[in-house]
Amino acid sequence: MIKDDLVRLRALLDQTVERGEDRLPPEPKLSDELGISRGRLRTLLKRLESEGEIWRHVGKGTFVGPRKLIDSNPVAVSFSVDDILQARTALEPQLAALAAIHSTPEDVAEMDACLAEMKLAPSMLHWKRLDERLHRAIAQATRNNLLLTLYDTLRTQMKFTLDSRIDQVFGAEPGPKADTDSEHAQVVDAIRRHDPAGAETLMREHLFQLRGKLFGLR
Repeated sequence: MIKDDLVRLRALLDQTVERGEDRLPPEPKLSDELGISRGRLRTLLKRLESEGEIWRHVGKGTFVGPRKLIDSNPVAVSFSVDDILQARTALEPQLAALAAIHSTPEDVAEMDACLAEMKLAPSMLHWKRLDERLHRAIAQATRNNLLLTLYDTLRTQMKFTLDSRIDQVFGAEPGPKADTDSEHAQVVDAIRRHDPAGAETLMREHLFQLRGKLFGLR
């Protein structure tokens, strides 16, 4: 079943990140490792790429995470933690509000699937990947490709700032974090109800709580 194949492929993404790498093996080797056909593998990769979990560069390979839309060398492009937090607070509540207006039942089903998997996440690394998938699903539900591109750019930069802080605070603790899962669920419920004001407020409160957990800011 394609669902089982996706689970195995996503587990391989986690293993790649755990090794400190970001590039997946070539398609022939990857299909052998997963025990699936090249055609099935391409279907799975296309789906993960559409969800922002991987990106592909012709001639270079397939990489874990969102496409690097700008030079993401942390030395060449330096953004402070405060820059990232302010950008998230400015952008993501608006994305949640627009998602409440434009989301489809399929969009909400994807968010619900993320929430369900987060409750069963066996590790913080796995939980973080699902957290990224959920936030991107909200961005994708806006049906605005420019805003989705902005979100992907922000997500790329977060990997050089907030992600390291998350690792410092939570380490290898098993996920999920029940209070954060509850905050996520409230945002998704507001989107489900097509309540843009509620979705915007709840997302802003979620990011405020995250800021407090990571940096003790109140």
